[in-house]
Amino acid sequence: MKPLSPETCRRLLSPTLSQAEARGILSFIGFADSRAAYRSLQRMSQDAPTRAALSQFLPKLLQSLSSAASPNRTLVSVERFTRSVPNRLSLYRQLSDNPRAVEILVTLMAGSQFLSEILLRNPEYFKRLIQHRELAQAQTPLDFYTKTKAAITNIAAPEEQLNALRRFQRWQLLRIGASDLLGLLDLITVTAQLSHLADALLKGCLDIAAQQTNTNPQGFVVLGMGKLGGQELNYSSDIDLLFLSRSNAAAYERLGKRLIDTLTQVTAEGFLYRVDMRLRPWGKMGALVTSLDGHVKYLQQHALLWEKQALIKARVIAGDEAVGQTFLRRAQPLIYAYSADVARADVRAMKTRIEETLAKRGRDWGEVKLGQGSIRDIEFITQYLQLAHGDAHPEIRSPNTLQALSSLLAANFISPDEYRILSDGYTFLRPVEHWLQMMHFRQTHTLPKDPVAINDLAHRLGFQGRKAGENFLARYQQHTIAIRLVYQAHLEEKLTAPPPDNKAPDELADHLARLSPDYAKSFSRRDIQRHAFLARQIAPDNLVEVEAIPLEDHRWQVTIVGYDYLGELSMICGLFFVHNFDILEGQVFTYRAGERGSG
Repeated sequence: MKPLSPETCRRLLSPTLSQAEARGILSFIGFADSRAAYRSLQRMSQDAPTRAALSQFLPKLLQSLSSAASPNRTLVSVERFTRSVPNRLSLYRQLSDNPRAVEILVTLMAGSQFLSEILLRNPEYFKRLIQHRELAQAQTPLDFYTKTKAAITNIAAPEEQLNALRRFQRWQLLRIGASDLLGLLDLITVTAQLSHLADALLKGCLDIAAQQTNTNPQGFVVLGMGKLGGQELNYSSDIDLLFLSRSNAAAYERLGKRLIDTLTQVTAEGFLYRVDMRLRPWGKMGALVTSLDGHVKYLQQHALLWEKQALIKARVIAGDEAVGQTFLRRAQPLIYAYSADVARADVRAMKTRIEETLAKRGRDWGEVKLGQGSIRDIEFITQYLQLAHGDAHPEIRSPNTLQALSSLLAANFISPDEYRILSDGYTFLRPVEHWLQMMHFRQTHTLPKDPVAINDLAHRLGFQGRKAGENFLARYQQHTIAIRLVYQAHLEEKLTAPPPDNKAPDELADHLARLSPDYAKSFSRRDIQRHAFLARQIAPDNLVEVEAIPLEDHRWQVTIVGYDYLGELSMICGLFFVHNFDILEGQVFTYRAGERGSG
Protein backbone atom coordinates (compact mmCIF):
# COMPACT_ATOMS: atom_id res chain seq x y z
CA MET A 1 0.00 0.00 0.00
CA LYS A 2 1.01 3.62 -0.45
CA PRO A 3 1.80 5.36 2.85
CA LEU A 4 -1.06 7.40 4.20
CA SER A 5 -0.30 11.05 4.76
CA PRO A 6 -0.51 12.54 8.28
CA GLU A 7 -3.51 14.55 7.07
CA THR A 8 -5.36 11.40 6.00
CA CYS A 9 -4.50 9.73 9.29
CA ARG A 10 -5.77 12.70 11.25
CA ARG A 11 -9.03 12.48 9.28
CA LEU A 12 -9.18 8.74 9.96
CA LEU A 13 -8.99 9.46 13.70
CA SER A 14 -11.34 12.41 13.64
CA PRO A 15 -14.59 11.98 15.60
CA THR A 16 -16.39 13.83 12.78
CA LEU A 17 -15.39 11.33 10.09
CA SER A 18 -18.20 8.96 9.19
CA GLN A 19 -17.68 5.33 10.12
CA ALA A 20 -18.45 4.30 6.54
CA GLU A 21 -15.64 6.44 5.16
CA ALA A 22 -13.16 5.30 7.83
CA ARG A 23 -14.04 1.66 7.26
CA GLY A 24 -13.61 2.13 3.52
CA ILE A 25 -10.05 3.34 4.06
CA LEU A 26 -9.29 0.44 6.41
CA SER A 27 -10.81 -2.12 4.02
CA PHE A 28 -8.66 -0.75 1.22
CA ILE A 29 -5.55 -1.14 3.38
CA GLY A 30 -6.31 -4.82 3.99
CA PHE A 31 -8.39 -5.18 7.16
CA ALA A 32 -10.90 -7.99 6.71
CA ASP A 33 -13.00 -6.65 9.59
CA SER A 34 -12.84 -2.89 9.08
CA ARG A 35 -15.46 -2.25 11.78
CA ALA A 36 -13.31 -3.93 14.46
CA ALA A 37 -10.18 -2.14 13.20
CA TYR A 38 -11.94 1.23 13.39
CA ARG A 39 -13.06 0.55 16.96
CA SER A 40 -9.50 -0.41 17.96
CA LEU A 41 -8.15 2.87 16.56
CA GLN A 42 -10.85 4.81 18.36
CA ARG A 43 -9.94 3.17 21.67
CA MET A 44 -6.26 4.00 21.05
CA SER A 45 -7.06 7.73 20.72
CA GLN A 46 -9.70 8.76 23.21
CA ASP A 47 -8.62 12.38 23.64
CA ALA A 48 -7.08 15.15 21.53
CA PRO A 49 -3.43 14.76 22.70
CA THR A 50 -3.36 10.99 22.03
CA ARG A 51 -5.13 11.44 18.66
CA ALA A 52 -2.51 13.98 17.62
CA ALA A 53 0.36 11.77 18.78
CA LEU A 54 -1.11 8.62 17.19
CA SER A 55 -1.58 10.35 13.85
CA GLN A 56 2.18 10.97 13.67
CA PHE A 57 3.11 7.29 13.50
CA LEU A 58 -0.19 5.90 12.20
CA PRO A 59 1.03 5.82 8.55
CA LYS A 60 3.92 3.54 9.55
CA LEU A 61 1.65 1.49 11.81
CA LEU A 62 -0.95 0.91 9.10
CA GLN A 63 1.70 0.14 6.50
CA SER A 64 3.25 -2.48 8.80
CA LEU A 65 -0.17 -3.95 9.63
CA SER A 66 -1.17 -4.20 5.97
CA SER A 67 1.73 -6.58 5.25
CA ALA A 68 1.36 -8.57 8.50
CA ALA A 69 -0.35 -11.89 8.99
CA SER A 70 -3.83 -11.35 10.51
CA PRO A 71 -3.91 -7.51 10.54
CA ASN A 72 -7.04 -7.38 12.69
CA ARG A 73 -5.70 -9.70 15.38
CA THR A 74 -2.38 -7.87 15.36
CA LEU A 75 -4.05 -4.46 15.74
CA VAL A 76 -6.00 -5.74 18.74
CA SER A 77 -2.73 -6.81 20.37
CA VAL A 78 -1.15 -3.44 19.60
CA GLU A 79 -4.16 -1.72 21.12
CA ARG A 80 -3.92 -3.88 24.26
CA PHE A 81 -0.27 -2.97 24.57
CA THR A 82 -0.96 0.76 24.33
CA ARG A 83 -3.45 0.37 27.18
CA SER A 84 -0.97 -1.61 29.31
CA VAL A 85 1.73 1.08 29.49
CA PRO A 86 1.65 3.61 32.36
CA ASN A 87 2.01 6.61 30.02
CA ARG A 88 0.38 6.13 26.64
CA LEU A 89 1.31 9.60 25.37
CA SER A 90 4.97 8.99 26.13
CA LEU A 91 4.80 5.68 24.23
CA TYR A 92 3.22 7.37 21.20
CA ARG A 93 5.96 9.99 21.11
CA GLN A 94 8.56 7.24 21.31
CA LEU A 95 6.95 5.42 18.38
CA SER A 96 6.72 8.65 16.39
CA ASP A 97 10.44 9.25 16.85
CA ASN A 98 11.42 5.67 16.04
CA PRO A 99 9.69 4.04 13.03
CA ARG A 100 11.79 0.91 13.62
CA ALA A 101 10.08 0.54 17.01
CA VAL A 102 6.69 0.44 15.24
CA GLU A 103 7.95 -2.32 12.95
CA ILE A 104 9.31 -4.31 15.92
CA LEU A 105 6.02 -4.00 17.80
CA VAL A 106 3.87 -5.10 14.84
CA THR A 107 6.20 -7.96 13.88
CA LEU A 108 6.14 -9.30 17.43
CA MET A 109 2.37 -8.99 17.81
CA ALA A 110 1.73 -10.61 14.42
CA GLY A 111 4.22 -13.43 14.88
CA SER A 112 3.45 -14.77 18.33
CA GLN A 113 0.52 -14.43 20.69
CA PHE A 114 2.66 -16.05 23.40
CA LEU A 115 5.43 -13.44 23.08
CA SER A 116 2.81 -10.70 22.87
CA GLU A 117 1.40 -11.81 26.22
CA ILE A 118 4.87 -11.61 27.80
CA LEU A 119 5.18 -8.03 26.61
CA LEU A 120 1.64 -7.15 27.69
CA ARG A 121 2.40 -8.45 31.15
CA ASN A 122 5.75 -6.63 31.25
CA PRO A 123 5.39 -3.45 29.13
CA GLU A 124 8.67 -2.14 30.54
CA TYR A 125 10.43 -4.73 28.36
CA PHE A 126 9.63 -2.68 25.25
CA LYS A 127 12.45 -0.22 25.86
CA ARG A 128 14.88 -3.16 25.89
CA LEU A 129 13.30 -4.69 22.79
CA ILE A 130 13.81 -1.66 20.58
CA GLN A 131 17.54 -1.71 21.27
CA HIS A 132 17.70 -4.26 18.46
CA ARG A 133 21.48 -4.33 18.12
CA GLU A 134 21.84 -5.44 21.73
CA LEU A 135 18.69 -7.55 21.38
CA ALA A 136 20.26 -9.93 18.87
CA GLN A 137 23.63 -10.26 20.56
CA ALA A 138 24.11 -13.99 21.11
CA GLN A 139 24.79 -15.01 24.71
CA THR A 140 27.33 -17.67 25.62
CA PRO A 141 26.46 -20.52 28.03
CA LEU A 142 28.51 -18.72 30.69
CA ASP A 143 26.59 -15.47 30.03
CA PHE A 144 23.30 -17.26 30.59
CA TYR A 145 24.45 -18.97 33.78
CA THR A 146 25.94 -15.74 35.18
CA LYS A 147 22.64 -13.95 34.58
CA THR A 148 20.71 -16.88 36.04
CA LYS A 149 22.72 -16.66 39.24
CA ALA A 150 22.31 -12.89 39.35
CA ALA A 151 18.52 -13.26 39.00
CA ILE A 152 18.28 -15.14 42.31
CA THR A 153 21.03 -13.32 44.22
CA ASN A 154 19.77 -11.81 47.48
CA ILE A 155 16.54 -13.82 47.28
CA ALA A 156 16.30 -16.17 50.25
CA ALA A 157 12.96 -17.93 49.79
CA PRO A 158 13.21 -20.86 47.33
CA GLU A 159 9.74 -20.15 45.90
CA GLU A 160 10.69 -16.56 45.12
CA GLN A 161 13.95 -17.75 43.61
CA LEU A 162 11.98 -19.94 41.22
CA ASN A 163 9.65 -17.07 40.33
CA ALA A 164 12.70 -14.94 39.59
CA LEU A 165 14.01 -17.67 37.28
CA ARG A 166 10.65 -17.87 35.51
CA ARG A 167 10.68 -14.10 34.92
CA PHE A 168 14.25 -14.33 33.61
CA GLN A 169 13.22 -17.15 31.25
CA ARG A 170 10.27 -15.14 29.91
CA TRP A 171 12.48 -12.16 29.09
CA GLN A 172 15.02 -14.37 27.35
CA LEU A 173 12.31 -16.14 25.33
CA LEU A 174 10.96 -12.72 24.33
CA ARG A 175 14.45 -11.54 23.34
CA ILE A 176 15.27 -14.68 21.33
CA GLY A 177 11.80 -14.90 19.76
CA ALA A 178 11.74 -11.24 18.74
CA SER A 179 15.20 -11.58 17.19
CA ASP A 180 13.96 -14.66 15.33
CA LEU A 181 10.82 -12.93 14.06
CA LEU A 182 12.84 -9.91 12.95
CA GLY A 183 15.35 -12.08 11.10
CA LEU A 184 18.24 -11.00 13.32
CA LEU A 185 19.24 -14.57 14.29
CA ASP A 186 19.58 -17.64 12.08
CA LEU A 187 18.21 -21.09 12.92
CA ILE A 188 21.45 -22.45 14.38
CA THR A 189 21.83 -19.45 16.67
CA VAL A 190 18.17 -19.54 17.76
CA THR A 191 18.26 -23.22 18.72
CA ALA A 192 21.63 -22.78 20.45
CA GLN A 193 20.33 -19.79 22.43
CA LEU A 194 17.23 -21.70 23.53
CA SER A 195 19.43 -24.64 24.56
CA HIS A 196 21.94 -22.47 26.45
CA LEU A 197 19.03 -20.86 28.30
CA ALA A 198 17.68 -24.28 29.33
CA ASP A 199 21.16 -25.39 30.42
CA ALA A 200 21.57 -22.35 32.65
CA LEU A 201 18.11 -22.70 34.20
CA LEU A 202 18.73 -26.40 34.87
CA LYS A 203 21.94 -25.54 36.69
CA GLY A 204 20.17 -22.86 38.70
CA CYS A 205 17.33 -25.24 39.59
CA LEU A 206 19.79 -27.94 40.62
CA ASP A 207 21.40 -25.46 43.00
CA ILE A 208 17.99 -24.64 44.50
CA ALA A 209 16.96 -28.32 44.71
CA ALA A 210 20.23 -29.21 46.44
CA GLN A 211 19.63 -26.41 48.93
CA GLN A 212 16.03 -27.48 49.58
CA THR A 213 16.89 -31.16 50.08
CA ASN A 214 20.17 -30.48 51.88
CA THR A 215 21.93 -32.77 49.37
CA ASN A 216 25.47 -32.36 48.07
CA PRO A 217 25.17 -32.72 44.26
CA GLN A 218 28.76 -33.93 43.97
CA GLY A 219 28.56 -37.35 42.32
CA PHE A 220 25.18 -36.55 40.64
CA VAL A 221 24.85 -35.50 37.00
CA VAL A 222 22.05 -34.41 34.66
CA LEU A 223 22.36 -35.44 31.00
CA GLY A 224 20.33 -33.72 28.31
CA MET A 225 18.87 -35.93 25.58
CA GLY A 226 16.98 -35.28 22.36
CA LYS A 227 16.94 -31.72 21.08
CA LEU A 228 18.35 -30.37 24.33
CA GLY A 229 21.30 -32.74 24.08
CA GLY A 230 21.86 -31.72 20.46
CA GLN A 231 21.60 -28.00 21.33
CA GLU A 232 18.66 -27.68 18.91
CA LEU A 233 15.82 -26.94 21.32
CA ASN A 234 12.40 -25.67 20.18
CA TYR A 235 10.44 -22.85 21.80
CA SER A 236 7.97 -25.31 23.34
CA SER A 237 10.02 -28.49 23.64
CA ASP A 238 9.86 -30.98 26.44
CA ILE A 239 13.33 -31.42 27.84
CA ASP A 240 14.47 -35.05 27.87
CA LEU A 241 16.68 -35.71 30.91
CA LEU A 242 18.68 -38.57 32.37
CA PHE A 243 19.89 -38.62 36.00
CA LEU A 244 23.04 -40.58 36.91
CA SER A 245 25.20 -40.94 39.99
CA ARG A 246 28.71 -42.19 40.56
CA SER A 247 27.34 -44.72 43.09
CA ASN A 248 24.54 -45.12 45.66
CA ALA A 249 21.80 -43.89 43.30
CA ALA A 250 19.11 -44.05 45.99
CA ALA A 251 20.84 -41.25 47.92
CA TYR A 252 20.03 -38.83 45.07
CA GLU A 253 16.42 -39.90 44.45
CA ARG A 254 14.99 -37.04 46.53
CA LEU A 255 17.28 -34.52 44.81
CA GLY A 256 16.12 -35.74 41.38
CA LYS A 257 12.43 -35.48 42.29
CA ARG A 258 12.88 -32.00 43.70
CA LEU A 259 14.74 -30.90 40.56
CA ILE A 260 11.83 -32.03 38.40
CA ASP A 261 9.41 -30.15 40.67
CA THR A 262 11.37 -26.92 40.35
CA LEU A 263 11.27 -27.18 36.57
CA THR A 264 7.63 -28.19 36.14
CA GLN A 265 5.71 -26.56 39.02
CA VAL A 266 3.15 -23.99 37.83
CA THR A 267 2.74 -20.72 39.75
CA ALA A 268 1.42 -17.26 38.94
CA GLU A 269 4.72 -16.71 37.07
CA GLY A 270 4.18 -19.82 34.93
CA PHE A 271 6.55 -22.79 34.75
CA LEU A 272 9.98 -23.43 33.29
CA TYR A 273 9.88 -26.68 31.31
CA ARG A 274 7.95 -29.88 30.79
CA VAL A 275 10.29 -32.75 31.68
CA ASP A 276 10.42 -36.19 30.07
CA MET A 277 12.32 -38.89 31.99
CA ARG A 278 11.24 -41.89 29.89
CA LEU A 279 14.69 -42.47 28.37
CA ARG A 280 16.05 -43.86 31.65
CA PRO A 281 16.58 -47.64 32.05
CA TRP A 282 13.24 -49.49 32.05
CA GLY A 283 11.41 -46.24 31.22
CA LYS A 284 8.62 -45.14 33.57
CA MET A 285 9.06 -48.29 35.64
CA GLY A 286 12.75 -47.67 36.33
CA ALA A 287 14.41 -45.80 39.17
CA LEU A 288 14.64 -42.03 38.67
CA VAL A 289 18.40 -42.04 39.31
CA THR A 290 20.70 -44.81 38.03
CA SER A 291 24.27 -45.47 39.09
CA LEU A 292 26.97 -45.23 36.46
CA ASP A 293 27.78 -48.96 36.68
CA GLY A 294 24.10 -49.87 36.74
CA HIS A 295 23.32 -47.95 33.58
CA VAL A 296 26.30 -49.38 31.71
CA LYS A 297 25.22 -52.88 32.74
CA TYR A 298 21.70 -52.13 31.47
CA LEU A 299 23.13 -51.07 28.11
CA GLN A 300 25.16 -54.27 27.91
CA GLN A 301 22.39 -56.68 28.82
CA HIS A 302 18.94 -55.19 28.26
CA ALA A 303 18.87 -51.98 26.22
CA LEU A 304 17.25 -52.04 22.79
CA LEU A 305 18.93 -50.41 19.84
CA TRP A 306 16.59 -47.38 19.95
CA GLU A 307 17.68 -46.69 23.54
CA LYS A 308 21.31 -46.65 22.43
CA GLN A 309 20.33 -44.54 19.43
CA ALA A 310 18.88 -41.96 21.84
CA LEU A 311 22.25 -41.72 23.60
CA ILE A 312 23.83 -40.37 20.41
CA LYS A 313 22.40 -37.01 21.48
CA ALA A 314 23.35 -37.25 25.18
CA ARG A 315 25.24 -34.28 26.64
CA VAL A 316 26.27 -33.27 30.16
CA ILE A 317 24.09 -30.37 31.32
CA ALA A 318 24.47 -29.90 35.08
CA GLY A 319 26.03 -31.48 38.12
CA ASP A 320 29.21 -33.55 38.31
CA GLU A 321 30.84 -33.19 34.88
CA ALA A 322 33.34 -36.01 35.53
CA VAL A 323 30.57 -38.54 36.24
CA GLY A 324 28.77 -37.60 33.03
CA GLN A 325 31.86 -37.76 30.84
CA THR A 326 32.87 -41.12 32.35
CA PHE A 327 29.44 -42.54 31.51
CA LEU A 328 29.52 -41.22 27.93
CA ARG A 329 33.00 -42.62 27.40
CA ARG A 330 31.97 -46.08 28.65
CA ALA A 331 28.72 -46.01 26.66
CA GLN A 332 30.31 -45.16 23.28
CA PRO A 333 31.48 -48.71 22.38
CA LEU A 334 28.02 -50.04 23.24
CA ILE A 335 26.21 -47.44 21.11
CA TYR A 336 28.31 -47.94 17.99
CA ALA A 337 28.41 -51.73 17.99
CA TYR A 338 25.97 -52.62 15.21
CA SER A 339 26.31 -53.63 11.57
CA ALA A 340 24.77 -51.38 8.95
CA ASP A 341 22.06 -53.97 8.16
CA VAL A 342 20.97 -54.34 11.78
CA ALA A 343 20.95 -50.57 12.37
CA ARG A 344 19.06 -49.97 9.13
CA ALA A 345 16.36 -52.53 9.92
CA ASP A 346 15.83 -51.26 13.46
CA VAL A 347 15.74 -47.56 12.59
CA ARG A 348 13.41 -48.21 9.63
CA ALA A 349 11.08 -50.28 11.82
CA MET A 350 10.86 -47.50 14.38
CA LYS A 351 10.02 -44.91 11.72
CA THR A 352 7.42 -47.23 10.19
CA ARG A 353 5.72 -47.60 13.59
CA ILE A 354 5.63 -43.82 13.99
CA GLU A 355 4.02 -43.36 10.57
CA GLU A 356 1.50 -46.16 11.14
CA THR A 357 0.46 -44.51 14.42
CA LEU A 358 -0.01 -41.19 12.64
CA ALA A 359 -2.09 -42.87 9.93
CA LYS A 360 -4.37 -44.51 12.50
CA ARG A 361 -5.00 -41.08 13.99
CA GLY A 362 -5.76 -39.56 10.59
CA ARG A 363 -2.58 -37.49 10.68
CA ASP A 364 -0.94 -38.44 7.41
CA TRP A 365 -0.58 -34.89 6.07
CA GLY A 366 1.35 -31.87 7.24
CA GLU A 367 3.31 -33.64 9.97
CA VAL A 368 6.38 -31.42 10.07
CA LYS A 369 8.13 -33.38 12.81
CA LEU A 370 7.16 -37.03 12.35
CA GLY A 371 5.60 -37.62 8.91
CA GLN A 372 7.12 -38.75 5.63
CA GLY A 373 9.86 -36.38 4.50
CA SER A 374 9.82 -34.73 7.94
CA ILE A 375 12.42 -33.59 10.44
CA ARG A 376 12.41 -37.10 11.88
CA ASP A 377 13.37 -38.56 8.48
CA ILE A 378 16.46 -36.32 8.46
CA GLU A 379 17.32 -37.21 12.06
CA PHE A 380 16.90 -40.94 11.44
CA ILE A 381 19.02 -40.90 8.28
CA THR A 382 21.71 -39.10 10.27
CA GLN A 383 21.51 -41.38 13.30
CA TYR A 384 21.37 -44.57 11.21
CA LEU A 385 24.61 -43.58 9.47
CA GLN A 386 26.15 -42.70 12.83
CA LEU A 387 25.17 -46.07 14.31
CA ALA A 388 26.43 -47.94 11.25
CA HIS A 389 29.77 -46.17 10.90
CA GLY A 390 30.45 -44.38 14.19
CA ASP A 391 32.63 -47.18 15.56
CA ALA A 392 35.29 -46.78 12.88
CA HIS A 393 34.68 -43.05 12.36
CA PRO A 394 34.28 -41.29 15.74
CA GLU A 395 34.37 -37.92 13.97
CA ILE A 396 30.72 -38.40 12.86
CA ARG A 397 29.32 -38.85 16.40
CA SER A 398 28.08 -35.27 16.94
CA PRO A 399 24.76 -34.95 18.83
CA ASN A 400 23.84 -31.94 16.67
CA THR A 401 22.04 -32.87 13.44
CA LEU A 402 23.52 -30.21 11.14
CA GLN A 403 27.02 -30.74 12.50
CA ALA A 404 26.62 -34.50 12.06
CA LEU A 405 25.45 -34.06 8.45
CA SER A 406 28.53 -31.96 7.75
CA SER A 407 30.74 -34.69 9.24
CA LEU A 408 28.94 -37.40 7.25
CA LEU A 409 29.56 -35.42 4.07
CA ALA A 410 33.25 -35.02 4.89
CA ALA A 411 33.50 -38.78 5.52
CA ASN A 412 31.72 -39.55 2.20
CA PHE A 413 28.75 -41.32 3.81
CA ILE A 414 26.37 -38.91 2.05
CA SER A 415 26.86 -37.18 -1.28
CA PRO A 416 26.99 -33.39 -1.76
CA ASP A 417 23.47 -33.45 -3.24
CA GLU A 418 22.13 -35.47 -0.32
CA TYR A 419 23.79 -33.09 2.10
CA ARG A 420 22.19 -30.12 0.36
CA ILE A 421 18.75 -31.74 0.36
CA LEU A 422 18.93 -32.74 4.03
CA SER A 423 20.50 -29.56 5.38
CA ASP A 424 18.25 -27.29 3.29
CA GLY A 425 15.23 -29.36 4.30
CA TYR A 426 16.18 -29.18 7.96
CA THR A 427 16.69 -25.41 7.89
CA PHE A 428 13.32 -25.03 6.14
CA LEU A 429 11.28 -27.37 8.37
CA ARG A 430 12.66 -26.34 11.75
CA PRO A 431 11.55 -22.67 11.43
CA VAL A 432 8.11 -23.94 10.34
CA GLU A 433 7.99 -26.03 13.52
CA HIS A 434 9.22 -23.07 15.57
CA TRP A 435 6.63 -20.68 14.25
CA LEU A 436 3.81 -23.18 14.71
CA GLN A 437 4.84 -23.43 18.38
CA MET A 438 5.69 -19.78 18.88
CA MET A 439 2.17 -18.53 18.18
CA HIS A 440 0.59 -19.99 21.33
CA PHE A 441 3.56 -21.74 23.01
CA ARG A 442 1.98 -25.12 22.29
CA GLN A 443 3.79 -28.32 21.48
CA THR A 444 2.38 -28.68 17.97
CA HIS A 445 4.09 -30.00 14.85
CA THR A 446 1.18 -30.19 12.39
CA LEU A 447 0.33 -27.74 9.62
CA PRO A 448 -3.17 -26.26 9.86
CA LYS A 449 -5.66 -27.40 7.20
CA ASP A 450 -7.58 -24.13 7.10
CA PRO A 451 -6.39 -22.09 4.06
CA VAL A 452 -6.58 -18.83 6.03
CA ALA A 453 -4.37 -20.26 8.79
CA ILE A 454 -1.91 -21.61 6.19
CA ASN A 455 -1.79 -18.20 4.56
CA ASP A 456 -1.11 -16.52 7.92
CA LEU A 457 1.67 -19.02 8.68
CA ALA A 458 3.17 -18.45 5.23
CA HIS A 459 3.21 -14.68 5.78
CA ARG A 460 4.93 -15.13 9.13
CA LEU A 461 7.55 -17.29 7.37
CA GLY A 462 8.23 -14.56 4.81
CA PHE A 463 6.08 -15.63 1.84
CA GLN A 464 4.37 -12.65 0.23
CA GLY A 465 1.30 -11.93 -1.86
CA ARG A 466 -2.16 -13.45 -2.20
CA LYS A 467 -0.74 -16.87 -3.05
CA ALA A 468 1.61 -16.95 -0.05
CA GLY A 469 -0.08 -20.05 1.36
CA GLU A 470 0.01 -21.91 -1.97
CA ASN A 471 3.66 -21.01 -2.52
CA PHE A 472 4.56 -22.14 0.99
CA LEU A 473 2.81 -25.49 0.57
CA ALA A 474 4.53 -26.03 -2.79
CA ARG A 475 7.93 -25.37 -1.21
CA TYR A 476 7.04 -27.60 1.75
CA GLN A 477 6.11 -30.48 -0.55
CA GLN A 478 9.26 -30.04 -2.63
CA HIS A 479 11.39 -30.43 0.48
CA THR A 480 9.46 -33.38 1.89
CA ILE A 481 9.52 -35.30 -1.40
CA ALA A 482 13.27 -34.82 -1.80
CA ILE A 483 13.98 -35.71 1.85
CA ARG A 484 11.88 -38.86 1.57
CA LEU A 485 13.80 -40.02 -1.48
CA VAL A 486 17.08 -39.71 0.41
CA TYR A 487 15.50 -41.59 3.33
CA GLN A 488 14.40 -44.38 0.99
CA ALA A 489 17.83 -44.56 -0.61
CA HIS A 490 19.53 -45.12 2.75
CA LEU A 491 16.90 -46.94 4.79
CA GLU A 492 14.53 -48.68 2.39
CA GLU A 493 16.73 -49.71 -0.54
CA LYS A 494 19.93 -51.70 -0.77
CA LEU A 495 22.67 -49.16 -1.31
CA THR A 496 24.68 -51.68 -3.33
CA ALA A 497 21.91 -52.10 -5.92
CA PRO A 498 21.52 -48.96 -8.08
CA PRO A 499 18.14 -48.31 -9.68
CA PRO A 500 17.57 -48.89 -13.42
CA ASP A 501 19.84 -46.94 -15.81
CA ASN A 502 22.37 -46.55 -12.97
CA LYS A 503 20.66 -43.40 -11.76
CA ALA A 504 22.09 -42.53 -8.34
CA PRO A 505 19.37 -41.94 -5.67
CA ASP A 506 20.82 -38.58 -4.60
CA GLU A 507 20.72 -37.26 -8.18
CA LEU A 508 17.12 -38.40 -8.52
CA ALA A 509 16.24 -36.55 -5.33
CA ASP A 510 18.03 -33.46 -6.62
CA HIS A 511 16.00 -33.65 -9.85
CA LEU A 512 12.73 -33.84 -7.91
CA ALA A 513 13.72 -31.05 -5.52
CA ARG A 514 13.90 -28.61 -8.46
CA LEU A 515 10.35 -29.33 -9.67
CA SER A 516 6.86 -28.70 -8.34
CA PRO A 517 5.25 -31.34 -6.08
CA ASP A 518 2.73 -32.18 -8.84
CA TYR A 519 5.53 -33.58 -10.98
CA ALA A 520 6.23 -36.52 -8.62
CA LYS A 521 2.51 -37.30 -8.55
CA SER A 522 2.21 -37.31 -12.36
CA PHE A 523 4.87 -39.87 -13.29
CA SER A 524 6.09 -43.29 -12.19
CA ARG A 525 9.47 -43.72 -10.55
CA ARG A 526 10.86 -45.26 -13.76
CA ASP A 527 9.64 -42.27 -15.81
CA ILE A 528 11.20 -39.88 -13.31
CA GLN A 529 14.51 -41.74 -13.49
CA ARG A 530 14.45 -41.47 -17.28
CA HIS A 531 13.61 -37.76 -17.23
CA ALA A 532 16.47 -37.08 -14.82
CA PHE A 533 18.86 -38.99 -17.10
CA LEU A 534 17.76 -36.96 -20.14
CA ALA A 535 18.05 -33.68 -18.22
CA ARG A 536 21.65 -34.48 -17.36
CA GLN A 537 22.50 -34.67 -21.05
CA ILE A 538 21.46 -31.06 -21.70
CA ALA A 539 24.40 -28.70 -22.25
CA PRO A 540 25.22 -25.55 -24.30
CA ASP A 541 26.27 -27.81 -27.20
CA ASN A 542 23.29 -30.19 -26.74
CA LEU A 543 20.18 -28.06 -26.40
CA VAL A 544 17.51 -30.77 -26.49
CA GLU A 545 16.94 -34.48 -25.88
CA VAL A 546 13.99 -36.32 -27.45
CA GLU A 547 12.79 -39.82 -26.58
CA ALA A 548 9.89 -41.48 -28.43
CA ILE A 549 8.45 -44.82 -27.27
CA PRO A 550 5.81 -46.60 -29.41
CA LEU A 551 2.59 -47.59 -27.62
CA GLU A 552 -0.53 -49.45 -28.77
CA ASP A 553 -3.01 -48.16 -31.39
CA HIS A 554 -0.41 -46.12 -33.33
CA ARG A 555 0.23 -43.89 -30.35
CA TRP A 556 3.64 -42.70 -29.10
CA GLN A 557 4.89 -41.45 -25.77
CA VAL A 558 7.24 -38.56 -26.54
CA THR A 559 9.48 -36.94 -23.95
CA ILE A 560 11.26 -33.71 -24.79
CA VAL A 561 13.80 -32.19 -22.42
CA GLY A 562 15.51 -28.91 -23.22
CA TYR A 563 16.19 -25.33 -22.27
CA ASP A 564 13.04 -23.42 -21.40
CA TYR A 565 13.28 -20.76 -24.09
CA LEU A 566 10.37 -18.33 -24.43
CA GLY A 567 7.86 -19.65 -26.99
CA GLU A 568 9.74 -22.92 -27.51
CA LEU A 569 6.87 -25.13 -26.30
CA SER A 570 4.34 -23.42 -28.57
CA MET A 571 6.62 -23.92 -31.57
CA ILE A 572 7.08 -27.63 -30.75
CA CYS A 573 3.31 -28.13 -30.45
CA GLY A 574 2.85 -26.34 -33.77
CA LEU A 575 5.37 -28.63 -35.49
CA PHE A 576 3.51 -31.71 -34.26
CA PHE A 577 0.32 -30.31 -35.78
CA VAL A 578 2.04 -29.44 -39.09
CA HIS A 579 3.29 -33.01 -39.39
CA ASN A 580 -0.18 -34.47 -38.72
CA PHE A 581 0.34 -35.53 -35.11
CA ASP A 582 -2.41 -34.96 -32.55
CA ILE A 583 -1.42 -34.33 -28.90
CA LEU A 584 -3.89 -36.39 -26.90
CA GLU A 585 -2.56 -35.44 -23.47
CA GLY A 586 0.57 -33.91 -22.01
CA GLN A 587 2.42 -32.59 -19.00
CA VAL A 588 4.81 -29.64 -18.86
CA PHE A 589 7.20 -29.01 -15.97
CA THR A 590 10.08 -26.58 -15.59
CA TYR A 591 13.05 -26.44 -13.25
CA ARG A 592 13.25 -23.46 -10.91
CA ALA A 593 14.77 -20.30 -12.37
CA GLY A 594 18.40 -20.70 -13.37
CA GLU A 595 18.18 -24.50 -13.92
CA ARG A 596 17.67 -26.56 -17.05
CA GLY A 597 14.06 -27.05 -18.08
CA SER A 598 12.22 -30.25 -18.85
CA GLY A 599 8.91 -30.91 -20.54
